Amino acid sequence: MKRKKCFFGLKVDRQVDGDRMNKGVMAKILAEGGNAAAISACMQCGTCSGGCTNIDRMDLSPRKLILMLQRGDWETVLKSNTLWLCSSCYICTSRCPRGVRPSDVIEAAKAIAIAEGIENDATRFHNIFVDLVQKRGILFEPELMQRYGGLKAMVEQAPLGIQLVLKGKLSPLPESVKNPAQFHDALEKHKRTRTHNPDLS
Repeated sequence: MKRKKCFFGLKVDRQVDGDRMNKGVMAKILAEGGNAAAISACMQCGTCSGGCTNIDRMDLSPRKLILMLQRGDWETVLKSNTLWLCSSCYICTSRCPRGVRPSDVIEAAKAIAIAEGIENDATRFHNIFVDLVQKRGILFEPELMQRYGGLKAMVEQAPLGIQLVLKGKLSPLPESVKNPAQFHDALEKHKRTRTHNPDLS
């Protein structure tokens, strides 16, 4: 396998499966707004990962995610929790010397993962969170914990929850926005807008 030296003598795999990348992965990324040419130009310097604020919780660093795309490993990218943990702070994008725009690539891959129904712990948490917020307009944290972590998580976190309630940091009962009807009308309008213009989030 051909290898090429990078900065500080580091060796990185530069062999790219062009056929898979162009016909499969890159076609989907490009359709969602990613830049296939820039992904191909990534030199794996790691600048993106060095500035990432959430990298300690990601299973794929931004650098490695781009590498997986270069190799055509679409399945690994779609199942990665990186898609859901990226906060879109754009530090990686602003610092990239090759203009890869990892933030946009991750957002594009996330949109495809949603469309294809990919599920893991990160997507399950996301779906529960969104469902609870859409129901009342205000998140009720104990219900989120119960649905995501189950009874065991509720028992383990009970002492902390009691302290938060006593200090007024956590409501013991679920709350709702002042005008639920107006809130739900706004949600429906947003859904209709996204249906006609998928580029809006």
